[in-house]
Amino acid sequence: MPRRQKPDPLAAKIGSRIRALREAQVITQEKLAYEAGLKSKGHLSGIEKGLVRPTVETLALLAERLGVDLLDLVTFPEQSLRQRLVDLTRHLKVGTVRRLLRESDG
Repeated sequence: MPRRQKPDPLAAKIGSRIRALREAQVITQEKLAYEAGLKSKGHLSGIEKGLVRPTVETLALLAERLGVDLLDLVTFPEQSLRQRLVDLTRHLKVGTVRRLLRESDG
């Protein structure tokens, strides 16, 4: 897929989210691209800038390497309280999530 000249708004938000998750783990673009099995560092750079619309397969590879759920790549905590809550659950232990689910179901 050819590179865009102008960032796609949704792709740019996803790219920014990937960049933030990558930087939080102190991983370079080169390392993430290589370990996720992407075509190149340039491809990841294009994704992070919103110049490339990543496929679902590419997002799954990135999520797996970053150790997050695919959902985390398309969650924008600054956009709404619900998305902020979803983002906060990323840091919870599995037992805590189970307890919260039991409490909310009951």
